[in-house]
Amino acid sequence: MPNTNQKTNIIDLLIPLLALGLFTFGIGNYGLYEPHESHFAMVGNEMIWRGDWITPYLNGAPYLNKPPLIYWLIAISKTFFGNTEFAARFPIAIAGWLGIIVAGKWSKDLWGVTANRITVLMLSVSLGWFIFSHQILTDVLLATLVLASNYFLWKLLYKPQSLIYFFCLYFLIALCLLTKGLIGIFFIACSYIAIAIYHRNWYIFRKTKLLLGGLFILALVLPWCLAIERANPEFWHYFIFNEHISRIFDRRFPPDYVVSKINALGYLGITALWCVPWSLFLPSVFRFIWQQLKTDSKSQKTPQQDAILLLTNTFILPIIIFLPLSSRLIYYSIPAIPAYTILCASAFINQSSAEKIQLFTRYWIFKKINLNCVFDIYGYIVIVMGVIATIAIAIFPQLFQSFTVIKNYSIFTSLVLANILILALGFLVSGIELLKQNYALSFKSLVISLFVFYSMITIGFAFYQDIRSSKNLVRIVDTNLPINALWIFEGSREIGAAGGIAYYLNQGQEINQTEESITDNKELPLGFISGKGKKVYRNVLILEDSGENRTPPQFPGKKPNYLINKQQLQSHWDSTRPVVFVTDFMRDLTNPQDSIDLNLPNNAGRALLSIGKRQVYINQAAIKNFRRQDRRLY
Repeated sequence: MPNTNQKTNIIDLLIPLLALGLFTFGIGNYGLYEPHESHFAMVGNEMIWRGDWITPYLNGAPYLNKPPLIYWLIAISKTFFGNTEFAARFPIAIAGWLGIIVAGKWSKDLWGVTANRITVLMLSVSLGWFIFSHQILTDVLLATLVLASNYFLWKLLYKPQSLIYFFCLYFLIALCLLTKGLIGIFFIACSYIAIAIYHRNWYIFRKTKLLLGGLFILALVLPWCLAIERANPEFWHYFIFNEHISRIFDRRFPPDYVVSKINALGYLGITALWCVPWSLFLPSVFRFIWQQLKTDSKSQKTPQQDAILLLTNTFILPIIIFLPLSSRLIYYSIPAIPAYTILCASAFINQSSAEKIQLFTRYWIFKKINLNCVFDIYGYIVIVMGVIATIAIAIFPQLFQSFTVIKNYSIFTSLVLANILILALGFLVSGIELLKQNYALSFKSLVISLFVFYSMITIGFAFYQDIRSSKNLVRIVDTNLPINALWIFEGSREIGAAGGIAYYLNQGQEINQTEESITDNKELPLGFISGKGKKVYRNVLILEDSGENRTPPQFPGKKPNYLINKQQLQSHWDSTRPVVFVTDFMRDLTNPQDSIDLNLPNNAGRALLSIGKRQVYINQAAIKNFRRQDRRLY
């Protein structure tokens, strides 16, 4: 029989591995969602194809609204895993997993191994953390870096002589800057200020060698800062004013998507949703924070108190700084989730009686503990949540009428029904066990049901790709056209949608300048971009005069060569070259001023294909190819 320490080591290894499996399972099985995922993935591709790791390029032109770290990570991932959706999403999935590891380590340093296990499991099944670790956005990456920065700040406070903590702290702060710009270092600056005010002593800045650390940060980021400005004059003016100041006052151009914006009350609600199911324990978390931080002004602050202060600051800051801003988006509060989860696990640990909570002991059975009677209330609420999920099964057809456009709708509905049933059972069992004071069994049943629930959601993402991805559309159309077919996109608020089309036009294709099917002369035709060496890749033309809702971004530098006007569109449409025209899938179909045929070329005919809100039209030259390749499609 293995001894207790061996069992403990296996458990502490198994739990993070389960989390890793959950966060990487199926991430390559569904198309890139547009416009956000596709633009990040395509920029990563173009870094490799062009050999330019300084200036981000999208669709063959500089794309200057984000710092480079996320693009670098995607490009590195693609060098190992190829041009796949898995490679594109892998860095964010790993960032989410590393956030779980850092959160668990901080909890372990504070309250022991039990807190580590609880925190890892809680963050793994937090709704917002799961969802945004499965999509390419910078928020999970930033959240992990901010959490890790605060952790090493805390460690450096009590071991200022440690070079490891010093270099880790300021290296992570530099990465925050390269992830999200000035807002990345703003979060850490607030942590410094919070500690100084709490201690009523500004010695923290000397204790953590802030000046020397600042020089180290400059040494890391200044080379790229100078190189990007040299390659793209006025970059920093554009980046600071348009992407920071103008965004704060909701004057960024182009504006953020209306679908991602939310009012102040909704922002609080969506933050609570991202923390589900642990948002239920918010009153206990606030009570715990108050009990930990209240102290006599003259008394010595403990390491635990400083940690709770830093975690509270990290949890509350993303909420309160965006709450009064009209430019707030639904995912801006994601950095609050890891810190909240640690605080929630800490509150759970510290509300126990003198008897220690022991998780995953023999046969994986939790020892029974006596918690505050407030958990009776939580038990009833969890049961109500289970009942609501059960009711949702009964009214399911009415809830999902808008998803009837999904391919294999019957399979999709069966998957969703099974998933809701699993969730309902998990909540019901968890709530009943809470009332029976079987707290450990309640926690375990809820976590297991959520692991299954999220795994099935990942499978379900593939059904949603027809609504938010160009993957199937491009595959159906492009396989029936010659490689020199010209793709034109109606446009959107962000060119990320065009980036998605370009991504799939290039996936699985290797083109070089010697291909006779592309050109008979030395100059590449429209729709093709020259990369490093003899590398050639395809891009998508975009209408620049397709309406106020689709005005393209105006980055510093010359006008992108992918922009054309309606007159040029018509000229290409009437030519002998095969042309494909794709409509904007994000238009408001209820707006009479923005009808589906608003920007169609003359003699467009009927749509070749409709997938979700997208419609595809092809010209006469392309029709001839379709008839030769596959008569069933046209």
